[in-house]
Amino acid sequence: MTGSLLPAMAEDVNMEPETELQAVRVTATRSTIDMEDTPRSISIIEKEQIEKRPGTSGIQPLLAETPGISFSRTGGLGGAIMMRGMSSATRHSALAIDGDRMRGRSVLDYNLIDPNSIERIEIIRGPASALWGSDAMNGLVNVVTRRTASSLDEPFSMKAHIRALDYNSGNNMYGTRAELAGSGAGFDVLIGAYARNADDYYTPEGRALNSDFRTRGTDFRLGFSPTHETRFELAGRYQQVTTGRAGGMGAAPGVPHMTVREDPIQEQYLKLGVQTANVGQFADLLEGSLYVRKLRTDVYTVNAVRSPPNTAHALVQAHEPTVFGGRINATRETGNHLLSYGVDFYREDFGPRYQTSRVQAPDGQILPPSVNNGVQMDRGSKQSNIGVYASDEWKVDPALVLSGALRFDYVHTKFDSTGPVAELPETRAAFARRPRISETALTGNIGAVFKLSPTWSIPVQISRAFRAPSGFEYTATTTFGTLSTPPSPDLAPEYSTTYEAGLRYHAKGLRINTTAYLSNYRDLIYPRQISPSDLERANIGKARIYGLEADGEWHFARSWSARFAVTKTHATDRTSNAPLEGVPDIFGNIALRYEASAGHWHADGAMRAANRRSRLGRDINNRPTERPRAGYALFDLYAGLDFGKIFGPGARGWKLVAGIENILNKAVHNQAAAENVNYPRSVGNPLMEPGRTFVIRLLHS
Repeated sequence: MTGSLLPAMAEDVNMEPETELQAVRVTATRSTIDMEDTPRSISIIEKEQIEKRPGTSGIQPLLAETPGISFSRTGGLGGAIMMRGMSSATRHSALAIDGDRMRGRSVLDYNLIDPNSIERIEIIRGPASALWGSDAMNGLVNVVTRRTASSLDEPFSMKAHIRALDYNSGNNMYGTRAELAGSGAGFDVLIGAYARNADDYYTPEGRALNSDFRTRGTDFRLGFSPTHETRFELAGRYQQVTTGRAGGMGAAPGVPHMTVREDPIQEQYLKLGVQTANVGQFADLLEGSLYVRKLRTDVYTVNAVRSPPNTAHALVQAHEPTVFGGRINATRETGNHLLSYGVDFYREDFGPRYQTSRVQAPDGQILPPSVNNGVQMDRGSKQSNIGVYASDEWKVDPALVLSGALRFDYVHTKFDSTGPVAELPETRAAFARRPRISETALTGNIGAVFKLSPTWSIPVQISRAFRAPSGFEYTATTTFGTLSTPPSPDLAPEYSTTYEAGLRYHAKGLRINTTAYLSNYRDLIYPRQISPSDLERANIGKARIYGLEADGEWHFARSWSARFAVTKTHATDRTSNAPLEGVPDIFGNIALRYEASAGHWHADGAMRAANRRSRLGRDINNRPTERPRAGYALFDLYAGLDFGKIFGPGARGWKLVAGIENILNKAVHNQAAAENVNYPRSVGNPLMEPGRTFVIRLLHS
């Protein structure tokens, strides 16, 4: 089922062919504005769409069904999203959970979200720095998790149930989520436990070796509402994830050349929040939260290409970062103005990483250098950010809405005074010159929605965004596949200016949304290849990305509807006049749905497609760093049953969804996955998409 910025149509046994599509209200804008009244490009993946997408390993494939977003897969679970040509792995788009901006491990964060815990996903495509700060330079994904509705008028009761059972034949994945839910007397309780196991996934050219994963976790949301207007919340989660990287980002060219495993990724998270309404003249709604998040990762690497015929084994212990964060957000509707304002902050402590390594000969002999136990790899850093923001949506008259936001950020980064023994003298001198860095930025946007008629409107917007380098980017020695990247102590912040204009048609049963944008970047931070074995993380100068995004939904008969999303992106490093690496050209999806008039069953046919990509990234010597990617069209088929509507009240809430993905079993290399052109094309170089797969989900809603 394709994603859309449109709400799923409500079940109605008396549905007319021309169905009224209701306005959608979103909270990712730090307010609850109607999408019709904001010039921002916003997509919503609704609860129904998530529930009817069976077999999903993670949320990245769901996000890739919206315009402007592609998925750079690294395995059966892992991978980054590309939003408007920029990767979440390089922190050009931010992730929030229940309105709290997450900091930690941008490469791994999407691996740590259980799809069966989600209520909906809100996406701002394009600059959101004026509301969310540095990491939201290219957009924001806000994951809203499920919770139990509270009641002051009923006695408290609680029951346990199975939320979901999942199976995926392509990687023999079994998944489940069980919940303990309760409400009454002002309390709401939702406690979940989940697990997923998967083997290496199947492709038409063989198994994607080292793509298996395993997840174990528990989460909770506990709420208390002393009145109808106030709610306190305690939320948290603990989980461990083990996953292999079959190829792509950080692991190209994959097995047998290089094997990377994260065993485990461990997350501990605790949050205290409060929400209260009607706070006098100060706010109609006031929200606040404080959270702490700790991540720990052990990364095992077997590198068969660094010193052939020998093999290098390494264990990197990244037992950080620890992040403290919080926010206060207020919204106030006064006259024709919808105001939102507040403050948010984080402190990210990223201690040094330690490595144990050995070199092994083909006969098993350990060669010099001998085993190094816990050698420090890089310096630690502490980064703090505080931002103050305000926005206004002003309904000037029924035909015009003006929008504006302004934010001030202060970012302070402090480096440890001592680095690793092997730190280069020039790197040590650079950190000595800059033991701490303070940066400030003023970002904002101004826009308007011109309503030409009840059905036609034109949104326009100009935005200024920035991104400060993370402490990790300044200090870390990293490996991207077989390429090494040294620390980058001289990085500077990057800035962008984006121009957007669109055309929207919203009528009974039909919505179409189009957006054209142009983003100019200055001092863009981007990894570039400087030799066959080395990358550098640097401010490459100027870059330009422009594109066109369109999506829509059409209910053209009593039981029939269609959705589509299509994206065109063009990304260029203007300093070298070379294309930016890994950016798909034209891609999209379309889906056709039949929903029985009684709502007891449905069927979906979907197509995912992309054209041939021939604009290739180049290194500092103007040599291609990737090969052309063939175009493709993949077809999926899904069907679902609502047992409650078939068998009556005794089966209420139980649903079954099953499907066949990539029906024609086409061999497709991921359009955005990294590739090492020094090695032959294979299943993992670049990483191939899964082949024909049967998926099924039994869900209690």
